[in-house]
Amino acid sequence: MFLAALALTLGGTVLCGPVHAAGAEEGEPCRVTIPAGSLEDALTAFGTQCGLNLDFDAAALAGRGVAGLNGTFAVVEGLALLLEGTGLRAEVEASGRVTLVARSTTAEEETVLPKMTVQGEPIGTHEIPVEKIKRSMAKDMADVFENDPSVIVGGGARNAQRVYVRGVDAVNLNVTIDGAKQGGSLHQHRGDIGAIDPMLLKRVAVQTGSSADAGPGALGGSIRFETVDAQDLLEPGESLGAMVTGGFASADESWTGGGSAYGVFDENFGLLAHFSATDRDDYTVGGGGEAPNTAGEDYDYFMKFSMLERQGHSLRLSAENKRDSGLYVWGSDGSDMGYAASGVDPVYVSTERTSLVFDHRYHENNPLLDTRVNAYYTQNSVDNEDGDSEYAANVLGYDLRNTFHLALGDVLLDLTAGGDGVAEENTAEVSGDDTSNDSHNLGFYIQNRLSYGPARLSFGARLDAYRAEFGEGTIQGSRVSPSVGLEYDLLEDLTAFAGYGQAVRASGTLPGSWMANIDGATKFDVDAPETSQRYEGGLRYRKAGVFRPDGQLNLEGSVFQSRLKNVITAVGGKGGVVKQILNSDPLISKGWEARAGWGFEPFETSLAYTHVITRDANDEPVSVTRRLVAASGDRLTWDSRFRPLESLTLGYTMSYVAELTDVPDGTEDRPGYVLHSVQAEWRPQWVPGLALNLAVHNLADRRYSEQTSILDSNGDALLEPGRDIRLGLTYRF
Repeated sequence: MFLAALALTLGGTVLCGPVHAAGAEEGEPCRVTIPAGSLEDALTAFGTQCGLNLDFDAAALAGRGVAGLNGTFAVVEGLALLLEGTGLRAEVEASGRVTLVARSTTAEEETVLPKMTVQGEPIGTHEIPVEKIKRSMAKDMADVFENDPSVIVGGGARNAQRVYVRGVDAVNLNVTIDGAKQGGSLHQHRGDIGAIDPMLLKRVAVQTGSSADAGPGALGGSIRFETVDAQDLLEPGESLGAMVTGGFASADESWTGGGSAYGVFDENFGLLAHFSATDRDDYTVGGGGEAPNTAGEDYDYFMKFSMLERQGHSLRLSAENKRDSGLYVWGSDGSDMGYAASGVDPVYVSTERTSLVFDHRYHENNPLLDTRVNAYYTQNSVDNEDGDSEYAANVLGYDLRNTFHLALGDVLLDLTAGGDGVAEENTAEVSGDDTSNDSHNLGFYIQNRLSYGPARLSFGARLDAYRAEFGEGTIQGSRVSPSVGLEYDLLEDLTAFAGYGQAVRASGTLPGSWMANIDGATKFDVDAPETSQRYEGGLRYRKAGVFRPDGQLNLEGSVFQSRLKNVITAVGGKGGVVKQILNSDPLISKGWEARAGWGFEPFETSLAYTHVITRDANDEPVSVTRRLVAASGDRLTWDSRFRPLESLTLGYTMSYVAELTDVPDGTEDRPGYVLHSVQAEWRPQWVPGLALNLAVHNLADRRYSEQTSILDSNGDALLEPGRDIRLGLTYRF
């Protein structure tokens, strides 16, 4: 019999004695459906559903919550997944005794292997491990997604970066930060991804599949960023803490510094204040030379109040102001494509994001009451201070939902019903003239996730009522978008999955600077909202005890297709005036992905491979098309982490990009490349709280440009940074 005793160990002190839990054979999987809520309730439910008699000190677990768990797992594996985000981890002794141990906040203790579609996430969801982001000393969105071949960031300079998920431009995704939807493009594309200090990230999730409760306007999927709470930064037993950071990067000779102060009072209440700043020069490209007009300054101010698990309530209030400024090129060539033409001078441009977020959740003992209320205000703006023009997107939105947790015999149901609304105002002030265009979307959705034996079925639909202004033209109406997904355990560790979904939107892809150039002569030829259809299917294999008793193997392969239809675009005329606004022809992104990971403490390694092609309605290749899609060669990333000593963590990352030959007639192939990066973190034991980091990106100083970067009128793309040696220091006290 599998014997487990549950104890909570904090600071080396056992707060509750061991009690054996019998009733489950060692390694025998059990089916669990545990909703989000307190850790105490989750452990009780886990023990009941797995036939374990667990005993623990409820007071010692106060203030800790879980995201929930849904699936079939071995007992130890299920406990590990359940404890993610709680600050605890399960340790298994040879006797079978299980002890909950406080997880250190150091990077080497965090999970590296990417999480793929667990705990009720929609099919096609995977996470970017925050450990990798911190280990690489990430500075921008290109660094955040550098180890994920399904997400490509082109453009080189920070002010010119474009994000693509499986070939689809991020302007066609639902991008949120703590639930706050980011606005549309402003000038060229600035403002459509929502820049964020990577130091603040707790979770980054990329969802390419469909679900009714994933938010409005997710034509190509969604990207969800979540920020840390004060409770995430404190060691167990601490109530106050502070952190200072500093760093240097050689490619752009940038200096970075910042500080955070955080505390918890009355057990459940936390407060975090954070500031960071970066000053950078024009970066050096591979092989030598500089990329002009890429220097700038970044500032980030962030404050967050968090009340966690107080009588079933959790409340988070956050405010952030992030600013990027520098001498950049304002026109087409040189701003987000290629190099500026001779005689074109840069202008001083500042891009700013201000966000206010309210998030309340309640769940205690009533299975019919599991609520979330999220409300937000976001303003993204870009100001050409030399050219006397400013563009802004003001977004006000909310999401209200409740999940009903039901059991009908052996069928377990999680039924989510809710509504969301978003209102976006795009404003422009050019030489004293003001213009404004509004868009609104009101959505109602119902999403059911049920499980019966080896099968999990999710199905739902959302009704969107939309209205969008384009100068004197308006499109409005309503549409129902269904979605369905199925997972089935073919074997104990092997799962097949498939999903299909639709989405609708009417706000278009036009940046704010284009919207301001709509006049009475602009032809409005839009007769349908923007829609998408997405398909995905594949196999997933998870196995514990591979090669070693503590070895964990994750394998996943999938095929996919996204079809965008009627996307609202524009045709430019003379003098910058928009000549026509119209529905574009259908575009298709399709391909396959494979992911693999294996690890044990202290070694973990993962591989990911993505093959994507982009096609038009006639199945002809499509190259980079602004704000729509972009083609790329096959991509492989390999990342490994090794901790030879308790105080030392080493890492290696390889990125391979194949030559892009699937291009339209008359278009040149885009060359491939291979990049190598290494990382190291040292925490000297004689200086508690100190961490010294080293990361070397583009180790071989490869000269290359990203294949999704837009070519200028001379057929050149902006080159990416060359060898970049980054040094960092973090001190917690």
